[in-house]
Amino acid sequence: MTTHDATRRGGFPPITVRPGLAVSVAVVTVLLAAITLPATVPDRPGFAYLCGGLIGAGLLVGIMLGADLRRARAARRAGLTVVGITLGAFGSRLTVALGGRDGGGGGAGVTLAGRAGPAPAPGGSASPTGRSGAAGSAGTFGAGGGVDVVVPPNTASGNSATGPGSPATGPRFVESGAEVRAEAQVARAGLSVTALAGALLVTLGALAPAGTLELAGQVAVWVGTFALLVAFIDVLPSPRSSGGRLIAARVLRRTGSRERAEQAVARAGVISGWSMIAVGVAGVFLVGFVGLWAVLLGWLALGASRLAQSQQRTHAALAGLVARDVMSPAPPALSSWSTVDDALDDVVLPAHRAVFGVEDFDGSLAGVALLRDLAAVPMDDRDLARVNRVCIPLSMVATAAPDDAVADLPARLLERPAAGCVVVVEPVADGSPRMVGTVGPVELSQAIETAPLRGRSTRPVRPGNLWR
Repeated sequence: MTTHDATRRGGFPPITVRPGLAVSVAVVTVLLAAITLPATVPDRPGFAYLCGGLIGAGLLVGIMLGADLRRARAARRAGLTVVGITLGAFGSRLTVALGGRDGGGGGAGVTLAGRAGPAPAPGGSASPTGRSGAAGSAGTFGAGGGVDVVVPPNTASGNSATGPGSPATGPRFVESGAEVRAEAQVARAGLSVTALAGALLVTLGALAPAGTLELAGQVAVWVGTFALLVAFIDVLPSPRSSGGRLIAARVLRRTGSRERAEQAVARAGVISGWSMIAVGVAGVFLVGFVGLWAVLLGWLALGASRLAQSQQRTHAALAGLVARDVMSPAPPALSSWSTVDDALDDVVLPAHRAVFGVEDFDGSLAGVALLRDLAAVPMDDRDLARVNRVCIPLSMVATAAPDDAVADLPARLLERPAAGCVVVVEPVADGSPRMVGTVGPVELSQAIETAPLRGRSTRPVRPGNLWR
């Protein structure tokens, strides 16, 4: 049975267990059995401490898995396709895919970080809205984790030879704001499970009688306190928390603007980040060095929020532009069968450019060649080596159609940075692609700098204003 069928029929999503989970279980077991339990419940045999540590680790894994299963159910109700759950060294991760309400099978995938620790940072892959990382919906679902919006190979977002081929369901789902509402539903479901489980364990542990059950009560108190702490951290508003997604959904419901919702989350993240830093600094003087944890959490929230604000300003500055408006015209193409020496003398050096298209025998675009790669060929080999020796295949290059939005291009360049720029291509009469221009960091910077001339305000953050 496929994943799609299993999740659509309400069954359990596939659960993948990574070897790193054993490391996390071992760390929690040692922390409880060797440090916490002997200090709180002394004079017990070592075997009892070991069992308590294993039970505590098992409870944490159970809370993680329960929260992910609850989030998977909420994700299905929100119109997402659940792909699976992964348990690893840094907690659990729920992977879903946009689509389903309109009959779409799989739009852009979204990875939701679990509740037991930080998830890997976003890899900068492209989203259907052209945003990556924290700008679009990065880090929105998990405690300290991130949301990675990826484009499956069968629905490439603009990296095909003829331009973007995004599915209809995914972009409509995102642009309509349904993605934000779905994120809030999933975040609320995970928070409820983690908070309720933590409160229940703390209550049971506090009510546990002295004697035989005292050790079990301390395990419940420790695990419950940890779960409540994770839920508290996750509810703090920032672009990388469930609390931020709840704020975004509320603002979206009031204003109907996705941009305003994202801006509200970023502003709230800046405020909560500075607040946590202030509380942590005060805690260092009043309590001890444990306050440094609050400083670290505040610094992470502040950094994510400032990054989100920067990407929002960039997206606003590039709004309304298409690739043909900012691209540099393509230089003459190189023949894949010509020697490097001939290519340098006849085309590369006179063109004064860094990226060149490489045409195959049939005239189709095979890839691109970089000036630095051509120059790196040893002098005594240049009259024998062919250009295809240093050609970067087109499948490894970020591409776009001339009418693609410029705001979409940075995410594609992060996803496929081999050429150092986005290659603008258009089909010729026989349908094969032809390179017509390039959009790189220089062109993007110029478009951002000239935004005020087009009536676009990037609203830069003033150095003296810490709260914007």
